[in-house]
Amino acid sequence: MSNENIQYPEDNPNFQNLNDYQEDKEEELNNSFYNLDVSNESFDSTTSTSVISWITWYCSLPGHEFFIEVPEEFIEDEFNLYGLRAIVPMYEEALDMILDLDDENPPPSSELPKIERSAELLYGLIHQRFILTKLGLSLMKLKHKESRFGVCPRVYCYYSPVLPCGMTDIPGKVNVKLYCPRCGDLYTPKLKKYKNIDGAYFGTTFPHLFFLTFPELLPKNSLSHPINYEEEEKNELQENQEKNEIQDPENEEDQNKNDGRTYDIYTPKIFGFKIHETSQSGQRMKWLRWREGYKSKIEEIKALPDVYSDD
Repeated sequence: MSNENIQYPEDNPNFQNLNDYQEDKEEELNNSFYNLDVSNESFDSTTSTSVISWITWYCSLPGHEFFIEVPEEFIEDEFNLYGLRAIVPMYEEALDMILDLDDENPPPSSELPKIERSAELLYGLIHQRFILTKLGLSLMKLKHKESRFGVCPRVYCYYSPVLPCGMTDIPGKVNVKLYCPRCGDLYTPKLKKYKNIDGAYFGTTFPHLFFLTFPELLPKNSLSHPINYEEEEKNELQENQEKNEIQDPENEEDQNKNDGRTYDIYTPKIFGFKIHETSQSGQRMKWLRWREGYKSKIEEIKALPDVYSDD
């Protein structure tokens, strides 16, 4: 099936769950692979004797769809591997495994599991560095444009494509997360096969450098656009003056269009009335509402004397 026949969220507004779609496509491809005719007549001698590289094999494993293949030329350059020898145990053996180099003195079979784990760690850290290069960013761009990393689960992000991101650059700490450029938040992948991928294999820099390199891929209605704070303060004053009045829904929609915000935020209401921002479930708990001095403002309100107190 060609990519031209595939519709992604930005092309089909009725598309509901891209992750389920990806699982179905992967299962379909796996079934078609196992149903291939493996008779001697269907393969020539060159195909039967061909061996894929370790890098290709590793990136084709289930759950490794977020990875891209790092060129061997990049790995062979010692400058790109600076500092990794002190982090990765059995560094030389792991590097030889990644590059498919034959060792004159092969290690005992009992050491192979340790070397495989070291090779996975080493490749992940190399991958973290490679995706920050021009070529690496371009390869990740191809995946992002096809929403191969998934979409944001937040309702008001409207299936915005996400990028893999780490919460730390130190391996073994936190699993990979998904960064949404529209709301600016991180999410845990829904599919279980991605929950064992280390977030350090993508790092904390990648998604932000990606959108600095390709600003045209930023959503038009995203947090990256500046907010008109002067207009926002005027709207807050107007809301305080009209807090005891019932507003016409049509006028309220017009006001929301001109409130200076370039992203959609859910507004909690009870019987049509907005909850006060100092409430535990009010606006101070809303998405992306934190701003400088806001917490101190709440503390000042709490510190005010109670006029109804007997003291």
